Amino acid sequence: MKNLLLPLLAIAIAAPLTAQTIDQDSPTNNACMAGFGQVDLAQSFIPAASNSSGAGIFMSTGFGSPETLTIELWDALPTAGGVMMASGTGVAFPGAYFDVFWAPVAVTPGNTYFLVFSTTFTMCYAGATNNPYPFGQVYANPGFGGFPQFDYTFHTYTGGAGGFTLSASGVCPGPIQISLSGASANGAVAFAYGPAGSFVIPSSACAGTSINIASPTLAGIFSADASGNFSVAPSLPAGLCGLTLQAVDMTTCGVSNAVVL
Repeated sequence: MKNLLLPLLAIAIAAPLTAQTIDQDSPTNNACMAGFGQVDLAQSFIPAASNSSGAGIFMSTGFGSPETLTIELWDALPTAGGVMMASGTGVAFPGAYFDVFWAPVAVTPGNTYFLVFSTTFTMCYAGATNNPYPFGQVYANPGFGGFPQFDYTFHTYTGGAGGFTLSASGVCPGPIQISLSGASANGAVAFAYGPAGSFVIPSSACAGTSINIASPTLAGIFSADASGNFSVAPSLPAGLCGLTLQAVDMTTCGVSNAVVL
């Protein structure tokens, strides 16, 4: 694919934000755990960090098509008097992590919290049936039935205000506002785009880092400002519409959320 995005990225703005990292992680994936209209889906977890800035869950490969989904953070199950603390909504793709981010909220390390997932009618939330995550479990079906030996394939994020977050607003083709926050101050940030999927960076300082793009094209490596931000407003051609854009902090190897152009 011709690199159409490279000449479109150019300018920067500022706001004081810091990078985010994964706190809890359950990467094992050996089952299509839940989906196809099932309700009351949740995963419990125990944070090690003192704030939560987002979460993600892997969508099983080979099931369904992209959908708009939501992940919510609760301090207890909704059926047990819980209060929703934060939520994020985005477009999920089969065979990739669905990550969402929110303004960081305080959590207490050692306490149990819950990620509640919206119903998907065509895709499947991935998971594992051999209890890979010892600090929580799957809940599914009306009333949040518990499955102590099961865990979704998920992770949670912690970080400073806003986290390492990418956003895009506007209508493609045409002018699109692309903003990145939470990168390393004055650090190098690589932008890549391509069809949704997964890819492991094979070389460079961030070799081994996974991104949510299949066959990515490098748009370029740019410098964040002193506050860790970068922003552009290019006019995108039709050839880029529907592709996924993601950023990698070349200092920390942190990966932003993915956005659809």
